[in-house]
Amino acid sequence: MTPKVLFSFILIISLAILVKGHGRLTEPPSRASAWRYGFQTPIDYQDNEGFCGGFNHQYSENEGRCGICGDAWELDPRQHEAGGLYATGTIVREYSAGEVITVNVEVTANHLGHFEFKLCPNNNIHQKATQECLDQYPLELADGSGYNHWIDSNTGDHPVELILPKGLTCTQCILQWRYEAGNNWGICEDGTGALGCGPQEEFRACSDIAIFNNSTGTNEIPSSKQPKKISKHPGRRHNQHRHHHGSRPHVDNKDSTKSHVNTKESTEKKCSAVGIWSRVPGMDTWCKNNCLHTPSFCPKSHCACH
Repeated sequence: MTPKVLFSFILIISLAILVKGHGRLTEPPSRASAWRYGFQTPIDYQDNEGFCGGFNHQYSENEGRCGICGDAWELDPRQHEAGGLYATGTIVREYSAGEVITVNVEVTANHLGHFEFKLCPNNNIHQKATQECLDQYPLELADGSGYNHWIDSNTGDHPVELILPKGLTCTQCILQWRYEAGNNWGICEDGTGALGCGPQEEFRACSDIAIFNNSTGTNEIPSSKQPKKISKHPGRRHNQHRHHHGSRPHVDNKDSTKSHVNTKESTEKKCSAVGIWSRVPGMDTWCKNNCLHTPSFCPKSHCACH
């Protein structure tokens, strides 16, 4: 092993950040998060932890494999797939074939990297979907830049516009969100070491939607599936707000107790990257946004605040 490769290997071991709680798919609400938006579905307080059992578990125990909705690969049943507690078959949104839709991910701890979204026309809430089905229908970004949405270093809402396939209809489609982080140091394809190369943390979630032809779809949730009341976060208040799809249930995520950057602290503290991370473009901003965030995510191996 050459000194260069050895050095890169040491960096992989010493600098990988393995923490819980990073993001949730809020639009359309995922199976894990639908309860937050008024649907009478089981409550999952860990709906931002669809991380395949954790980085070490995914790659050391399961050879990189993961359930399609973020559950650990070996679980039976997987709680967010058919047969599991949270896979109730609740259709949370209806769309038209070929429509440009806006999805949203709330990032609670930013680990750089990218999002991608896929569809599977499953049409049976009791049938398990497969990754092979999802891989047939990757959703293209509406801005024409491809299929991977690279995120900035901010926490909070990350809206993304996607194009639904023309001609694809379903009474139950599974929309999969996949987030491949980019904050671990690893070996690149050319043999060099860099931030974002090699195995990364991964997060997934699934939403149940329906897609109709323009002539048959209403883009509204049937009244029988509208909730009677808005569910609440434990110990948190939400206000309803108007949505462009009319009568669907919604809450305002921008309540007074939502996670945010503490303005007072941000004027008193200065946070920046340390060690090898100080040479990575954008890491000072990443440290500021995450260390001064409430709740804080400030790994000492990456950042220091004074």
